Amino acid sequence: MMSEHVHRDFDKAAARWDDKPRRRLIAEAVTKGIVANIPLQHTFQVLEYGCGTGLCGLQLAAQIGHLTAADTSAGMLDVLQKKSHTQGIDNVTPILIAPDQWTLPGEAFDLVFSSMVLHHIAGTETLLSHFHAALKPGGYLALADLEKEDGSFHDDPTGVAHFGFDTQALFAILEGLGFIDLKSETVHRIKKQQGDKEQSYPIFLITGRKPR
Repeated sequence: MMSEHVHRDFDKAAARWDDKPRRRLIAEAVTKGIVANIPLQHTFQVLEYGCGTGLCGLQLAAQIGHLTAADTSAGMLDVLQKKSHTQGIDNVTPILIAPDQWTLPGEAFDLVFSSMVLHHIAGTETLLSHFHAALKPGGYLALADLEKEDGSFHDDPTGVAHFGFDTQALFAILEGLGFIDLKSETVHRIKKQQGDKEQSYPIFLITGRKPR
C-alpha cells in the first residue's frame, strides 16, 4: 500500500504532472497497447486504479461506456476533473480512495487497468486479488509498469516499493489468482542519462482475462 507521505507528494506534484513529456509518452504507449490487445466496447464499465491526472484513462473514454478513475491523491483527481470538463468528456467518475483502502465493488467491471502504479504498492498480490474480484466473469485486466531494474530509475525512491517487476513472477501470481490468456509485451522504453551512459528502462504491458 502507499504511504500517507507519498499521497501528499502526489498532491503537490499534480498541477505540473503532465508537463513531463516522458509521462505523456508512457501513457500514449500504454493506451495504444490496451487498444491493440483488448476488444474495447462502448458498453464497457472500466476501472483505472491509480489514474493520476487521466493521461491514460481520458484517451480511452471515447471507446468505452464509463470510466471509474480511482486515485489516492485529491490533487490528481482535481486535475483530471478539469481536463474532463475542458475536453467535454462526461463518462468519467473520479473516486478518491485511501492509501490503505483495498475495497472494490465485486464483479462490476469489464476492464481493470493500471499504469505505472504497481511499483508503489507493497502488497502487490493483495491488490491483484481485489482486481480479480472486481472483474465481471470474462472481464479483462491490463497492467503496465517497469520491468525489473537496478533501482536507478527513480531519482527519489520515496514511496517506491519495487524496483520494477519480473514479468514471469507476475504471471505466476496472476495464474494463481485464476487469470487466463496472459501475455506480456514491451510497449515502451524510457531512456535516461545515468552518469556518462544512457540507460534504457522497458515498460511492459501484461493483459489477461478472468474466466467466464
